[in-house]
Amino acid sequence: MNHQQEHILAIRLKTCGRFLYYQVGGKAGQQRILMRLNSHGQTTQKELQDVLEISSGALSEILQKMEDSGLILRRKSAEDKRQVDLSLTLEGREKACAVEAHFHRTLERMFECLSTEQKNQLEQTLGILTAHLDEIKSDPAFAQMLESPCLK
Repeated sequence: MNHQQEHILAIRLKTCGRFLYYQVGGKAGQQRILMRLNSHGQTTQKELQDVLEISSGALSEILQKMEDSGLILRRKSAEDKRQVDLSLTLEGREKACAVEAHFHRTLERMFECLSTEQKNQLEQTLGILTAHLDEIKSDPAFAQMLESPCLK
C-alpha cells in the first residue's frame, strides 16, 4: 500500500507546526505567558500551569526568568497562601502588547496566501483531523501499535 499522500501531508503539517512553534513563541514560552496575563489579568501560577499544560518545575523556571527580567510580579495569594498570584509589571504589559502585535502580524502573513473560502475549508478540515487525533490518542489498539517491536 502506497502512503505517499499521507506522508506528504504529515511533512507539510510538521512544517507548519515548526513555523508556528518558532515564529509564534513555542508551546509555553514567555511570549505565550505574557499574552495570557495581558488578556486575562492576574492569575494563579496553578491556573497558568493548567492552561499551558506544562509541569510546575518548567513553569517555575520560565517565571523566574521573567521575574528577574522585570516582566512579572509573583506574590502569595491573599486568599490562599499556598497559591502564587502572577501579574504583569508595566514593562511586562508593554512587552506583552508588542508580542501580541507581532503574533497577529505573523498570523496575517501566514494565511495571506489563502482566500476566505480556503481559510474556512482549512479550519473545517483541521477541526476534523484534530478531533480524530484526540480519539486515536485514547484508543488502546493505537497505543499497542506504537509498542510494536518494529517501532523500537
